[in-house]
Amino acid sequence: MTARLILLFIVLLVLLTACQDAPPQPARPVQTRTRAVAQKPPARPEPQMEKTPETQPPEFSYQARDRRDPFVSLLTIREPEEDSDEPLTPLQNFGLKELRLIAVILGKGEARAMVLAPDKKAYTLTKGVKVGRNKGEVTAIQDEEVIIEERFRDFSGATRTEVKRITLPQREGV
Repeated sequence: MTARLILLFIVLLVLLTACQDAPPQPARPVQTRTRAVAQKPPARPEPQMEKTPETQPPEFSYQARDRRDPFVSLLTIREPEEDSDEPLTPLQNFGLKELRLIAVILGKGEARAMVLAPDKKAYTLTKGVKVGRNKGEVTAIQDEEVIIEERFRDFSGATRTEVKRITLPQREGV
């Protein structure tokens, strides 16, 4: 208990000695600096332009003559070449990559191929049948593939032709 009193006494002495008021230091005089301000030369009067209230900006109209539309993105999806009013076949509702070739029949008559669509229905292809979203047309049926030709307009408005193929899947073990 006496050790606590001695410790308390020492803490009070330290606190009281640390709280001495220091004499205030004299404030330094504030030095004002003056800068030489460069004088601007006298302003010259600007020449007055004749303003007519009837002056309007010239009108501009874009002439598209064989040019692409500058407001259409270059990354747009290719559009089919022709937009006819004929109804779409069921095969034109699917992309070519969605169709799976399951059989090719070559014989006396016209060559035929059978494809399986995502709707789990099988469709028969012959030469001239419209297939795919880009209005492709079957141009040839060969031993293990069907060749389809798509015509579309690219971003510049030119008609392009692209040949695509749907092939039979590879057989296992052969």
